[in-house]
Amino acid sequence: MRTAETAIRQSHWRELLRSPALMIWALSLLLTPVHVVRSGMPQPGDWLIVLLVPLALIGWRGSLEKRHSRMLRALMWFTLWVFAVNYAWALILWKWNDPKNFILHPFFYFFNAAVFLCSLILARRRRELFLRITVDAVFITIVVLLVASFVYHNDYRGQVFFDSPNQLGYYALLSACLFAMTQRPLGMSRVRVAVAITCCAYLAVLSASRAAVAGISVLLLMLVFSNPRTIIIASLAAIGIVSIGGPVAKAIEVSQERVEHGQDARLSFSEERGYDRIWKNPEFLITGAGEGAYERFVGPGEHRRELHSSFGTIVFGYGVVGVVLFLIFAIRAVRGAPLRLAVMLVPALIFTVAHQGLRFTMFWVVLAAFVILKSMPDLEKQSHVGRLPARP
Repeated sequence: MRTAETAIRQSHWRELLRSPALMIWALSLLLTPVHVVRSGMPQPGDWLIVLLVPLALIGWRGSLEKRHSRMLRALMWFTLWVFAVNYAWALILWKWNDPKNFILHPFFYFFNAAVFLCSLILARRRRELFLRITVDAVFITIVVLLVASFVYHNDYRGQVFFDSPNQLGYYALLSACLFAMTQRPLGMSRVRVAVAITCCAYLAVLSASRAAVAGISVLLLMLVFSNPRTIIIASLAAIGIVSIGGPVAKAIEVSQERVEHGQDARLSFSEERGYDRIWKNPEFLITGAGEGAYERFVGPGEHRRELHSSFGTIVFGYGVVGVVLFLIFAIRAVRGAPLRLAVMLVPALIFTVAHQGLRFTMFWVVLAAFVILKSMPDLEKQSHVGRLPARP
């Protein structure tokens, strides 16, 4: 089995060398954690995506599966609404001097929608090839991050090459979800997947991100019931990593400390994350308040801060219209998927309850992999549970 998997992987990597678009895709994934300029600006991996888009579009005649086309139309309308709301508020409040006030945020959604589209285009003929290359590139990246974490030490919370510990934690969580959802459909070795998920769990703990650790914990709990042998192997690998001590022990200690004492005792969860703006400012719930000019929603002397939640940002930032448009896209994305596959997205969604995760490109990579997996013709045979309802 291992020899067959190795042969398949070697064959796919040979195919990669013949496809410039796939090669750039793999390189962009390998460079995802490398941040060389301040957060919010294009990183090396982002520039590769800019190069990838025209390559992916060359030779594409604009045709996709009907369900993919309908899903992309919904995403396009949501993205257009994001532009409309933010630039309308920039005009009304005349906030053009600071790019973080309305101007820059729509481009995150546009960029990630382009990543999502490119993924579907590259995978339309060779789905398994695309998925294996994606998983292998992410696996290599996770291993590099693990090794680098013993060299790039931080005083408190680990972030390795990322700009912030939360980015590292979110990336680790999303990568773990990717490994978990692709293991059976791609026939991947349990040992390899268990080691990968263990590395992801360590990086999440290293980041001391409470949301990432919670998401990883939920994922491991789900795997106990769906794939217990993988968990047994992962447990053995975890024991090996923990026994190293040093930064591993420190990461566990810091993560535990943040779980117990990380929240400001003066604020409730809704106040800390900014959810309270939704019911304190109901006048924005129709069209949305956009993403910017946060000083509108804080008291005198308080620090201006964005709403730390993906769902909360959609509700408050883009109103009922934005919620409807995004829900249409989300429903079309998950409709018809095997239940076992769909629940693998839950741990990632847990993170977005406490953070704005929709701007993170890796989220859209994992979502694209999910959409590609659910449309693979042999996936239903490998699933031991039913599918989510399809469109009548």
